[in-house]
Amino acid sequence: MCVLDAVFSINAHYNNVVNVYNAYADYVSLPDRLLPAADAHTVIGADREQSVAELAKLGRELGGERLAADVLVNRSLTSMRGDIRKADAAVQYAQILADSGLQRIDDVAAAPTDTSIVDPVEARLAQVPGHGQGTRLSYLWMLAGDDNRIKPDRMIRRWPTRHLRLDTLVSVAEARDLLAALASRLGCTQWELDHAVWQFERSGRPRG
Repeated sequence: MCVLDAVFSINAHYNNVVNVYNAYADYVSLPDRLLPAADAHTVIGADREQSVAELAKLGRELGGERLAADVLVNRSLTSMRGDIRKADAAVQYAQILADSGLQRIDDVAAAPTDTSIVDPVEARLAQVPGHGQGTRLSYLWMLAGDDNRIKPDRMIRRWPTRHLRLDTLVSVAEARDLLAALASRLGCTQWELDHAVWQFERSGRPRG
């Protein structure tokens, strides 16, 4: 589910991502989906947790077109330039992670702090079409439990841009640096700050 979320949420309404979750879970008969964070421990490390290798295998068996149309019911592309379908990108992500021994959440948990593991994996993941400035990759690690990552998408980047009264949207790298510095100053994790900003921006509250 982390792989599907990381890939399908880029430049998409989150309701569409939830639909992808549900479609995939229905197809493979996953009993648990979209659990509250407090209940995640009941699945992580248990038999009910599906490995990324199973997503990769399904993609190989069906092919990207059938996976997109018949299973995920989402044929969107990784970019407006006509890159590959997000379904294909998700399968490539899953295969790279599986090949690297990062099959489940517990496998990934230590990876972001171990450069001998994460650097070669990130280099391969960055080659999957749709990488852009790295938002998708950062979000993957965040979903997998790295509290010092953010998802620097347009919604998150708008917040510092507006408060700094800039004319141009801050870059992904600038957003990462700004939120990292602010999180340190506030004494919270970058994930907590990312989530607070996302909730604020999503609420449509008066901006100032």
